Amino acid sequence: MRRSVLLAAPLLLSLGGAAPGLAPGQLPANVTPIHYDITVDPDAKALSFTGSEVVTIAVASPTRTITLNAADLTIGAVRLDDATTPTVKLDSAKQTLTLAFPSPVTAGTHKLSIAYAGKINRSAAGMFAVDYKNARGGDERMLVTQFEPADGRRFAPMWDEPSRKATFRLTAATPEGNTAFSNMPVAGKAKGANGKTLVTFATTPKMSSYLLFLGMGDVERRTKMVGNTEIGIITRRGAIDQGDYALESAARLLAYYNDYFGTPYPLPKMDMIAAPGSSQFFSAMENWGAILYFDRVLLLDPKVSSENDRQRIFTVVAHEMAHQWFGDLVTMAWWDDLWLNEGFASWMEGKASHELNPGWNKAAQDVAFERERAMAADARSSTHAIVQPIGTVDEISQAFDAITYAKGQAVIGMIEGALGPDPFRDGVRRYMAKYKYGNTRTDQLWAELAASAGRPVKPFADTFTLQGGVPLIRGGEPACAGGNTRITFSQDRFGLDPASKARRRWIVPVRVAGGNAMAKLDVSGPGVRPATVRGCVSPVVVNPGQQGYYRFLAAPGHFKALSDGFAGLVLTDQVGLMGDTLALANGNYLPFDRYLGLLDKIPATADPLVWNLAAAQLVRLDRVLAGDPAQRPFRARAAAMLAPQYDRVGFAPKRGEAPPVSQLREVLIVALGRFGYAPVADAARKAVAGGLDDIPAATRNAVLATYALNATPADWDKLHALALAERNPIARSDLYAALAGSADAALAQRALDLALTEEPTTPDRAELIAGVSAEHPALAFDFAVAHAAQVNAFVEASSRPRYIVRLATTSADPALADRVERYAATSVPAGSRQTATDAVTTIRYRARLRAEQAAPIAAWAGRATNGS
Repeated sequence: MRRSVLLAAPLLLSLGGAAPGLAPGQLPANVTPIHYDITVDPDAKALSFTGSEVVTIAVASPTRTITLNAADLTIGAVRLDDATTPTVKLDSAKQTLTLAFPSPVTAGTHKLSIAYAGKINRSAAGMFAVDYKNARGGDERMLVTQFEPADGRRFAPMWDEPSRKATFRLTAATPEGNTAFSNMPVAGKAKGANGKTLVTFATTPKMSSYLLFLGMGDVERRTKMVGNTEIGIITRRGAIDQGDYALESAARLLAYYNDYFGTPYPLPKMDMIAAPGSSQFFSAMENWGAILYFDRVLLLDPKVSSENDRQRIFTVVAHEMAHQWFGDLVTMAWWDDLWLNEGFASWMEGKASHELNPGWNKAAQDVAFERERAMAADARSSTHAIVQPIGTVDEISQAFDAITYAKGQAVIGMIEGALGPDPFRDGVRRYMAKYKYGNTRTDQLWAELAASAGRPVKPFADTFTLQGGVPLIRGGEPACAGGNTRITFSQDRFGLDPASKARRRWIVPVRVAGGNAMAKLDVSGPGVRPATVRGCVSPVVVNPGQQGYYRFLAAPGHFKALSDGFAGLVLTDQVGLMGDTLALANGNYLPFDRYLGLLDKIPATADPLVWNLAAAQLVRLDRVLAGDPAQRPFRARAAAMLAPQYDRVGFAPKRGEAPPVSQLREVLIVALGRFGYAPVADAARKAVAGGLDDIPAATRNAVLATYALNATPADWDKLHALALAERNPIARSDLYAALAGSADAALAQRALDLALTEEPTTPDRAELIAGVSAEHPALAFDFAVAHAAQVNAFVEASSRPRYIVRLATTSADPALADRVERYAATSVPAGSRQTATDAVTTIRYRARLRAEQAAPIAAWAGRATNGS
């Protein structure tokens, strides 16, 4: 699953007593599903459905009770083997259905029949409705399902745990004019009641319940064969051409993955479904053979899609397709090993995107942004281990975070670098072949990698996966002696707050490059370790290619050599040096002036990605300075630094330009618009005045963001009118998002008020409030708290414990952190407070940065003003 905002759900426990050795939150192991035969009849207008199922079960030993999962379902007739009728007990808090039988159910195979009814949600949980405007401006409703991590139980009573794999045969009563689609191809059709068609799909392979999928609506489908696999794209009617890019991308990726994993994709088809809308929890979901995407991350719309959108579509498709092996074919046994799904899919998306699209510099992009995202979360007291004990559904949902995804991605990349690409790939192939259609733990992956590489993996890998935190490698000054360069290293811990600096020990594979020579060593603990590189070289590059997951603190003379030689470093090492230097300054490991001086060393001709990262870092500094007197001179200096790059790329896209140039233009328009650079703000205003249809897709959203940020009340009214008139679901959501982006607090309040009306779609209402929080975190948080009942009504159930507290995250006001703590203590379940803790630690960290960095930033800005 590709995640966006990540939230939690209610407690899950079994009834009837825990089985011996039963882990908290898991069902008794005595009864196992073998096969589900499920029939559902949805009523899209009434937002309800009826269902029936026959589940073939294996009973290990005689039992009087059978417990499975059920949530938001009404249970009708229940029979075992068409004979015995049990007593039925639903526990809504525990999300369980317990069946008590008058005499023990014998060991062996049985058939359990259950009739039930449920509700169709307006947000992404179980079966849910996606509302949108069709090309004629009329109202349309698509039905789709979302079951990860634990919402399959809202669709049918089932053993809703990843290790309870079974086969599924699904039949859907489909209204005339609608098409039903699921994991497998259609196996048959029959006439049903009320003019509906009963569409039955082929039986799935053995799989986890959270991967089951059903969709229904007025859609179009286009296909392409790759070997024996039919790849399909399914969209709302009229948008099928926008899926061609994703379809071609998937075809390239399928060939790549079939080779890499060594196990061909096993299903006869793989559909990619574009659902209009969004979620607070995810942007795409890897249902086996029927991957669900929200349309923004699947459809390349010539009216609104930029180069950033194009690359995001490819990488999200790459992520979800990687899951067809890592997650679907081989699934983690329980959610504490979620990273086996998400960390690997994140790493695989980067690897595949880099190898299939080398012009994107995806490896350097991941160093610049994904690795930094991981370390920013991992270097605070609120971090946790990649592999973490999971007991409840609350804890499951909270595990979908930057540690699981981005740190998991970075650690896997480091392991590949340590073992070598070929032994690593061969180990993955062994793992896939050995455990296909089964469930695994992390140690089983380590064992296969070790067998392939011929060296132990677990001792080294455990130090990164079983504890939180970021290693810090301290370097001595490189010295030339006897024709070689010698440098010493010791290990510490990098942290951004006091608690995150408590000492821990890792086995860190360190590489050192000088010229064409390379030295490798493991650094563990505070003891000094030397490394020698052949030749007298300068600068020596530590962590070349930035595959190692650690911060590197260079000695002053070494840093100067790296800074002076910045232009000669490879791109990954340039962005790695920028990320390390800012982070080390933020953690008080070096003076903040050292980072500001590095900015001044960036050549005007540097790669667009370098300037992209510089602009992003400057925007982060601007947010830290919000409300401080130093913000005004800082903005002037930042604008002066970026303006030459704007002049270099221009406001308008150019035919045939490289993708990184187009991406840089988007970033510069937004950053310079934020910094009050008049030429950009004026150009954005002029472009919108000329009509949105004349704004190139490559810059449309950047222009809208700049226009909205600087909007007057009349400008805001114009955007609102455009949003009301827009029929394209993607463009309509973009316009509502722009309405939330004003720097003016009064206009931000209007956006918040709009979110409580029925005018925007349900997901757009949640996006409006979240959008306001970017510029006005206190305003958005206080508003959501004051209207919590209304807000929670349109926020996904699993997201409610996390949605409101996340609104405060961009603040640097300690008083707001206090309010978040008080709100979480009274309104968020105890097991769901990780996001609140993250928000509080982030706010207080930013407050410290503002107090410490305002003076050096003001001095830096003043030196430029004085021409010195």
